[in-house]
Amino acid sequence: MTPGTEPQLLEIVSSQDSRGTFAKPFPLPAASGIEFEVKEIFSTSSGRGVVRGMHFQFEPDQIAKIVWVTTGSIFDVLVDLRDHDGFGTAYSWELNSTAGNALLVPAGFAHGFQSLEAGSVVNYAVDDVFSPGRDAGIRWDSVGVSWPLAVTEMSARDTAHPSLDDFDYRFTSPA
Repeated sequence: MTPGTEPQLLEIVSSQDSRGTFAKPFPLPAASGIEFEVKEIFSTSSGRGVVRGMHFQFEPDQIAKIVWVTTGSIFDVLVDLRDHDGFGTAYSWELNSTAGNALLVPAGFAHGFQSLEAGSVVNYAVDDVFSPGRDAGIRWDSVGVSWPLAVTEMSARDTAHPSLDDFDYRFTSPA
């Protein structure tokens, strides 16, 4: 992944008919100009109102992600944690299983989402392996975003993350 890459909504190959939906996120469309080598893929299923996040990995094990939804819909949130004027800027999108889209989460961004439907399935392809000792997060309710639903459930780990105001680390500045 090119340093300094900004979040980007990507169009992926997808279709829908009476049987359901089909999505093919890889390889990324050549028009995106993004080189992304998939090292691991994860999947989560969440109930309506569940919030997961805001997660990232510290340098030098930072990761970029491509996120897409195969069932349901989510409110997806990124927060820029890089050392530059945009530090703390939050971005949000709605991703769903029928839109044919995916989201590029560059390294140096915290990532989280809220499930907007029961049983929403979210997939993450990452460009490096998970490193438990470098895994971290910031509190979901400190990033200046209005979450669309009341929060129904979160992990104890996610509620224990420091707030953005108390977060004293900056990722290497974007190029």
